[in-house]
Amino acid sequence: MSRKGQGQEHMAYHGGKAMEFLMSYKKDLCKWLSMKDAKYIIDKCENILTAKQDKAIGKQKTDAGKISLLLETFIEMEDSKCEEFLKILKEEQTHYPGLQQHFNKRTQASSSPTVYAECNSTVDTRKVTNVRGIKDLDMHVNIQAGSGNPSGMNLSQTTPHAEMVATNHSHIFASEISNCTIDGNLNMSVLQTPAPQCPGPSQPKNMPFSASIASISDKHGFLKSYRTALVSRVKNVKAIVDDLQSGGYHDEMAATVNAQLTPQEMMRKLLDSATSTGAAEALIQALFTHQKDVMDDLNAEKA
Repeated sequence: MSRKGQGQEHMAYHGGKAMEFLMSYKKDLCKWLSMKDAKYIIDKCENILTAKQDKAIGKQKTDAGKISLLLETFIEMEDSKCEEFLKILKEEQTHYPGLQQHFNKRTQASSSPTVYAECNSTVDTRKVTNVRGIKDLDMHVNIQAGSGNPSGMNLSQTTPHAEMVATNHSHIFASEISNCTIDGNLNMSVLQTPAPQCPGPSQPKNMPFSASIASISDKHGFLKSYRTALVSRVKNVKAIVDDLQSGGYHDEMAATVNAQLTPQEMMRKLLDSATSTGAAEALIQALFTHQKDVMDDLNAEKA
């Protein structure tokens, strides 16, 4: 079995981050640690290595050979030993400039930027690092568009200070992929889909937005009286569920409704779930948004 195959086999058994680090940066570590006083770091490991391992490393003719065997020895040991070795490297990094620079970069990269995004704007700062041998990586983003002033805020006011600011339906994509090997496809596509206007904080939740809704004083009575008509005529149930879910509708209940096979069955489940006054008001508001023609007909019939 080749050395690469051995490394992969140990990775499968142990799967630790310390071992992954040693395998991923073996070439760089060999260079950094052999450029200056290889014996120093080897001596620091005397309590981890066996006498036989220490002797074999010492027999190597060059510093590069000694460090290379040191790294291979730890890669083939259990992950707890790799963790101890990695701890030593971090503690002694000031002795090796290349190693210190590497750890400093990783520390800086781990801190996330401050971001601000108002409603209907997006800031994407996902990071994927040190992932090896995956078939595909899907970082597809699906965003919903809105209209008007989505946040309900005064557009002339000062936006909060941040390193990345997205306002007025803007979208910032700053995803990072580093030190990864991907065997198949990398998907970083962006799809924007239309959506209802996002209710801003200045408008209380479930506030009726039209005279038609306000004219229905008994929301529960309306849904009960026109249950048959709603079940048979409302077709855009999926959009209604999505609208309600974005406003706080329970995910489990939404899943139950979406699991039904026909719009009629979905509408029956939806009507059955509107047991509270707030739920009934939210459902009627969503019905006016997505099936206004049906609701206007029923409302006119009621009058």
